[in-house]
Amino acid sequence: MIALEWATLVVCCTVLLLRVPDAVRGRNRTVFGILLLATLCSLLAVSGPYEAIDRALGGWNVTNLVLRYLVFATVLLIGLRVTKGLGAERGYRFIAGRPGRWALGISCLAIGIIFFLMDTRGSSAGLEGLSGDGRNAVLGPLYAAAGRSYPAFVSVILVPPLLDAIRSRLPPLVRAGALATLLGAVAVVLSVPACFAPPRFALGQHLANYSAVLGYVVGLALFWFAGLIAQPRGHTRATFR
Repeated sequence: MIALEWATLVVCCTVLLLRVPDAVRGRNRTVFGILLLATLCSLLAVSGPYEAIDRALGGWNVTNLVLRYLVFATVLLIGLRVTKGLGAERGYRFIAGRPGRWALGISCLAIGIIFFLMDTRGSSAGLEGLSGDGRNAVLGPLYAAAGRSYPAFVSVILVPPLLDAIRSRLPPLVRAGALATLLGAVAVVLSVPACFAPPRFALGQHLANYSAVLGYVVGLALFWFAGLIAQPRGHTRATFR
């Protein structure tokens, strides 16, 4: 699992650094912001940095709650950028409009309430092995599922336009980016029921979580590369540069 944590962080950092020159030139800074948030989320998911930061904040795992909200912000921006880039107006309206605002608001409220009902003493990445009574055994999976509810909402909305892009005649790199992003979206959706799996399936849960991050980050990178090498052709409707 430690290898997964660091591998995900390395991939995020690499893609982020590759985006720096374009961001300095003012090209599509939204994608750079998404990658910056994704890199920060990946850093906070690594046990060492997480525990160091959380102990500095009092050792109540507030860092985990902050991480969840950062993930929400990252997924929101990804959803808006991908639907806009692929010309999926209906999907964009769902995420940016009232349904998306309700989903985000309810998810933020639910995860905050569950967090403060738990016994969160003792810094632990992933809230594993916390002290406290039996309430954590009940509330822990609910907290994890609530933290994945909004990302799953956005991911479900992204599936149709991503499938359309994969089946289209768009440039190969755009279709590859859509495929990577689709795999990330599917991993996010699967991570919700995985929250309630027995402890012996912990490795599968972590694989789903990190596959989601890698799928989205690699997908954005491929979309960006496609934009860099694309010639100005009228039939290309995907715009991620």
